[in-house]
Amino acid sequence: MINIDTRRETNFAVTLTPSNFGENTYIARVPRKTVTTDQILDLVAAHNKGIDRYQVEHAMELLKKEILEQAELGFSVDIMEICKLYIAPLRSVKSLTPEAERVTGFEARFSVNDRLRERLRGVTAAVTAVVDSAPQISLIENPVAEEGEDKGILKATFSAKVTGRKLKVGGEAGGIFFVPVDGENAPSLNEQEWVKVPNDFITHNTDRLLEFHLPRTLAVGRKYLVAVRVAERYGTKLKAPVTGMSRIPVMVAEATAV
Repeated sequence: MINIDTRRETNFAVTLTPSNFGENTYIARVPRKTVTTDQILDLVAAHNKGIDRYQVEHAMELLKKEILEQAELGFSVDIMEICKLYIAPLRSVKSLTPEAERVTGFEARFSVNDRLRERLRGVTAAVTAVVDSAPQISLIENPVAEEGEDKGILKATFSAKVTGRKLKVGGEAGGIFFVPVDGENAPSLNEQEWVKVPNDFITHNTDRLLEFHLPRTLAVGRKYLVAVRVAERYGTKLKAPVTGMSRIPVMVAEATAV
């Protein structure tokens, strides 16, 4: 349950996520916070001194009962000039004798009242955060490391596991890359030096987990950053590929003989 400022001074903020389909364009989202019926009643009592909170609660229960009953009868119900509640079938009806059908399965829908729509258009909000749409790598490890071994050291010709967010690789330009670093762990800007993981080496490909065999061309004893590049999401090609890169390099070590 969230705290409510009875002085009505509580402000809210939105988050911005870069749009992959428009340059310098962001998708704004309002974090969802729910105000309960009890909190609404507390606010009514706080802003209307002397009112009987329990009488208001009883009246709300009576209103709710009538609203639900009218909706079940198929009426569109105007709820306090804020929105209209109406019901609609869940699916289409296929029938050779439609006049003999009995339609079952309905859902609730709402349409916003024009007065509320106009009122909300004048609302302003601060930006609380800008969410990066690029893949975010949180951990790289050697899944076959034995107890006591450093999981941050990858064994050549073995496999690796990457966890994070928005990792799923898609599109021709997308992929998993090993980026060589210099003595200060700065990544090479020359993408010709990057080593790409062959697509058929990737054994697990989801938003939160990538598992893959290491490319045979990785240099033993060298440090790399791991980059994940996505050119397609949910079957739609992005306007420009987005790339996320790990912050801590991993070392490729020679595989031990079994």
